Amino acid sequence: MRLIVAALLLAAATATFAEPIKLIIPTAPGGGTDGFFRVLAKEATTFIKDPIVVVNVPGAGGTIGVAQMVHSPPDGQTLAAVWLGPVTVSPHTMKVQYSPNDYIPVIQLTSAPYVFCVHPDFPATEGKSFIEELRKNPEKYTYGNDGAGGPGQLAAERIFRAVKVKARDIPFKGAGETLTAFLGKHIDIYVGSVPPVLQHAQAGRAKCVLLSSADNIASLPSATGLRDLGIPDEETILRRAVLAPKGTPPAKIAELEAGFEKA
Repeated sequence: MRLIVAALLLAAATATFAEPIKLIIPTAPGGGTDGFFRVLAKEATTFIKDPIVVVNVPGAGGTIGVAQMVHSPPDGQTLAAVWLGPVTVSPHTMKVQYSPNDYIPVIQLTSAPYVFCVHPDFPATEGKSFIEELRKNPEKYTYGNDGAGGPGQLAAERIFRAVKVKARDIPFKGAGETLTAFLGKHIDIYVGSVPPVLQHAQAGRAKCVLLSSADNIASLPSATGLRDLGIPDEETILRRAVLAPKGTPPAKIAELEAGFEKA
């Protein structure tokens, strides 16, 4: 009888103290990627048996957090919530501690453009006048982005080179830090994901004038798509996904994918 009771208590303890899944977000808190994955983690707990703990590991364009994930045990308990930068851009622009063979995808979740926003007193209201202002004042204006060599910086430089204008880039650890610097008027232009800046645009604290996508989006009707500038092929799209270390069991990947998909 005592053995049965002990076994039941052990089973109850095991169920109560299930090992949490560590979801590494390799950027600073407050940005669009951070906010998106925090909501996802909260919703996914309904469909995934283990609790999910979000851990921000910013730095080096997101590569520090991804490296931490790939060097974790491949048991499905450590994941990385990423955008395209750390896995498609940074390996070609800096030395990283991983390769595409070190991780496997769990699920791809969203795709959206970067947005360029300026202060209310900036002498432009949409993309064409924004570009003309930069053309008249080469390297006068500063723009914040998600890190040197990151997709935000590359998106901006790709557009600027196509239309032959120049601005000075100021790298940060994510859209949250970029937004803070922008609202504090330490930089002239916000380049980042849409969600962090949207409420400020709606409140008149920012004018969003340009997108990195070919076409406009409904949430920011004043922001010009690249098709209207005659350069639709220069678009850069922000994509997000969840990754796991190579060697994670297929059954675990399937379980996680199903849970995130339902969320």
